[in-house]
Amino acid sequence: MKFIPLFLLCFLVKCLPVYSQSQDTIRLFYDINQQNLTSYNEFKLDSINDLLIDTSKVYIFGFADYLGKRSPNYLLSKQRAETVKEYLLYLHGKNIFIADGKGQVNYAPKNPSPLGEPVNRRVDIIVTPSLKKNKPINRHLASYPPLKKTDSVYKRIDKLAKLDVGGSLSFKEMTFLPGRHFLNPEAVPILEALTSYLLEHKTLKIEIQGHICCEYAHQDAFDIDVGQNKLSVNRAKYIYAYLVSKGVRPERMLYRGLGSDDPKIFPEKTIDDQNQNRRVVIVLLGK
Repeated sequence: MKFIPLFLLCFLVKCLPVYSQSQDTIRLFYDINQQNLTSYNEFKLDSINDLLIDTSKVYIFGFADYLGKRSPNYLLSKQRAETVKEYLLYLHGKNIFIADGKGQVNYAPKNPSPLGEPVNRRVDIIVTPSLKKNKPINRHLASYPPLKKTDSVYKRIDKLAKLDVGGSLSFKEMTFLPGRHFLNPEAVPILEALTSYLLEHKTLKIEIQGHICCEYAHQDAFDIDVGQNKLSVNRAKYIYAYLVSKGVRPERMLYRGLGSDDPKIFPEKTIDDQNQNRRVVIVLLGK
């Protein structure tokens, strides 16, 4: 690892976000045609090393922007991913890393710049928590005790029927696991309460909108459970599928993912800010 001057190290410690499994995607950015790691990016990778202790897999995806030709851009994106893999393998030892190049991002503005699109010259790193810890959340939502009708959550859910059409409702507790479309444990009783409410109010029609955190390019993020860049869509779809499985008629509901287009908190400065953006929003479509 390259030497970092003490004053620069202190600056980085102060300014660098805490990289943890609260993030859906950790990102490294590159200059034009650059594939090697800068000292700053090495420092980022050093900061997530502790996360790898209890990790099943780490996905590493390289990208390039619209500058240049497609074939060289694919090779460049692959080289970026492989370089990150080699560095993490050196740090961690155990080979839990899957690296791949995705080529150039198919986006160019109407007035292309000779400087390209810096946000698309990057490597995405998705750290997958041990699935054993999250197994109860995956397929056993019903194992969590339901809320009582006197709970304040029911009072908040009751606002849904009182909204004007087009109004929305969300819950700060109803958030998702990082990089996944499964709910955090504290969100499960909220979903159960929402299910009961919709079964009682059979005329309500809703849209379920999925969101992500930690992404500022108005794109969707990678879903490590299905291997697709459709994390916000899959979060909304997960809620939709659960409600249908419990008896809510599918014609009463729509779902879609908004990626990072409508963050609840911007910019994200804390882990809680990130959690609040990793959510679904319920929009009233009809009464």
